[in-house]
Amino acid sequence: MPLNLFIIGPSGCGKSTQAKLIAQKYNLTHLSMGQLLRDEIAAKSGFGDEAKSYLDGGKLVPDDLIFDILISKLNSLNNQNFIIDGFPRVLNQGKYIEYYLKKINQPFSLLIHLSVTFEEINSRRSKKGDEFQDQDRTDNTPEAIKSRQQFYDDAIASIRDYFKSKKLFFDVDGNRPVEPIFEDICTKIDNIK
Repeated sequence: MPLNLFIIGPSGCGKSTQAKLIAQKYNLTHLSMGQLLRDEIAAKSGFGDEAKSYLDGGKLVPDDLIFDILISKLNSLNNQNFIIDGFPRVLNQGKYIEYYLKKINQPFSLLIHLSVTFEEINSRRSKKGDEFQDQDRTDNTPEAIKSRQQFYDDAIASIRDYFKSKKLFFDVDGNRPVEPIFEDICTKIDNIK
């Protein structure tokens, strides 16, 4: 059975690190929603130009544009065996992708949530300094980071409630080193396969 995973958590929680490890272990394609957007912008595609106009204006890229970019990418993977990092960001996106996969008879296998405190994220940032900053991001100012954290805090409760009710939500303590977090995630994934 195909394995279609999603991993979310606050900005700087280490979801990309975990997504890469998971992708390697289970032979999945790792997609980062942020990177997909940045790639489209760099390619100066129609999607990218439209996304850039929102980002430059300090606004969120609308869901329909996010879906266009994401679905186009998923189609190129036969809509299976992937892990998407940083998506869904709001409940509407989660419901949409769940419906989309169901419609084409593909599973929504699991939504992994890295639960990390804001204090832990700040502590990691200060320890690692500049090398920790995502080189491709233009929005790593303290204000932007705080704003992303606030957005995340506002959105996560409804995402958690919805996917927990469907037994598709896995909350993992992300305030630990990489290895034990990864082990817990793998144990969970092995139980759904």
